[in-house]
Amino acid sequence: MWSKVCAVKAIIRPTITYASPVWSSCEPEYRKPLQTLQNKALWIATGAPCFTITADLHGDLGAEMFDNPLRKLNVKFYKVLYQKENPLIKKLGDISANPLDRYLRPITALTM
Repeated sequence: MWSKVCAVKAIIRPTITYASPVWSSCEPEYRKPLQTLQNKALWIATGAPCFTITADLHGDLGAEMFDNPLRKLNVKFYKVLYQKENPLIKKLGDISANPLDRYLRPITALTM
């Protein structure tokens, strides 16, 4: 069972977090299918019944909910951007918040 859970953590999560700094600031309703995919993969890996509470399943396996590692990845990405010497690359992380924007920009979403 633990090898299946490790496979989920090593294969499924990197696949669904690919390019996360780009799309992580989208509405939560669009990220929900990714959390559902991770939940289904953990249920299949453990053979747990479908009525198992998701929080208990994640807690017992030591797997984080989808938004937590996503936030960590994005914070790390923007920290690396600020450390670069190239001014063009450094400017990529300099996204100012526009109060008229309907959607949060990635760097703004991390500071909330």
